[in-house]
Amino acid sequence: MIALLGRPDPATTQAVQFARGILEGSATAFYEVDGNLTLNRFVLSSNVPPSFHDQYLAGMNRLDPLHPRSASNRPIARLSTALDQCATQEAATYRAFAGQCGVADMIEFFFRRNDRIVAGMSVLWAPGWAIPDGSMHIAEKIHDYLEFNLTSRLSSNADEPARFGLTSREMEVVELLCCGRTNREIGECLNIGLATVKTHLIHIFEKLGVETRSAVVAMMSRPH
Repeated sequence: MIALLGRPDPATTQAVQFARGILEGSATAFYEVDGNLTLNRFVLSSNVPPSFHDQYLAGMNRLDPLHPRSASNRPIARLSTALDQCATQEAATYRAFAGQCGVADMIEFFFRRNDRIVAGMSVLWAPGWAIPDGSMHIAEKIHDYLEFNLTSRLSSNADEPARFGLTSREMEVVELLCCGRTNREIGECLNIGLATVKTHLIHIFEKLGVETRSAVVAMMSRPH
């Protein structure tokens, strides 16, 4: 596993690997969800297509039919089903994006604590990868086990953006910053100018009460 934001504990890694193994997925992505339904602290398996994750953060997340904002009360959802049920240009664009990045299908798990989504996990299948019969039934069977093991170990970091008053855009900047991106790369990923990136960073530093990029990374990844 590769931790992009923070270091997952062994139990979290074990639970994620269990889901990938039992669903025979080609890759997994685990993440935390803050009070604004912004995804952060991604933990990606090595087989997650880099282009998929980079473009997802750069804006394709807004078209994602499996984003937590669309979850309602569902514990799990499947990408192919969601796209088939939504005959819109956005759905067609997202289907093409996933296919171009080497993602044939995925199942999304939504994990709640006190009736709020605090984390999620994607199990992905690459083109040509065998998807088990009854995969949704399998996912339903293991959801509660995963939810218990993963949410019980979450720090309160998922609530930090809301607590510090970071906007969704500022959190996107933080995510890319914590991935080691330069200001120019952040601007290219988010399709904003260099001056705008610097303005966001000033606001982020002020809200977090820090003065450096490394301090932001440390604050976002420290255990509680």
